Amino acid sequence: MTIVRAADLVATPWRNGVGVTRRISTGGHPESPDWTLSIADIAAPGRFSLFPGLDRTAVVVGDEPLDLTINDATRTIALLDRVSFAGEDVVDATPTRRPTRLLNLMTRRGRCLGELSLRHIRGSVNPGPDDGIAWMVLAGRLVVGEHDLRRWDTVFLADPRHEIRGAATVAAVRLQNEENP
Repeated sequence: MTIVRAADLVATPWRNGVGVTRRISTGGHPESPDWTLSIADIAAPGRFSLFPGLDRTAVVVGDEPLDLTINDATRTIALLDRVSFAGEDVVDATPTRRPTRLLNLMTRRGRCLGELSLRHIRGSVNPGPDDGIAWMVLAGRLVVGEHDLRRWDTVFLADPRHEIRGAATVAAVRLQNEENP
């Protein structure tokens, strides 16, 4: 089990200067990862970087909605709304009122399939293989062993023997090798 604290994540400015990304974890080759899980803080209107060959899934985890224009089609995504698009798509993001935050899962097409799903935890659970490799707390609190997880903390579930308890909404991250689905 690995715990990644939101407070420990390092902010990397976007090339266009309108946001920052905090990388939670990656898998595969460092120069060409099979997958990347990160949080983006979006403070002003701006265009997402292009990532050819990657599929992206994003969930608004900040308190403010976000207008996303994907290939000239605009939609507003609110807290816990999910959207998927290709890394080649032209995507413009505009916070509707104030800065917001986006959880972003990118997977390399042809090598890895990824899914972000929402789960509501009440009480105790023992995650199984179908429950994903990681859970990020979006609201509430979880306890894993002696570790107290709060908003935007992430637990990687390498060992399903760990009981998880609490009351929280989590983003569950599932990954699968695309060559062997």
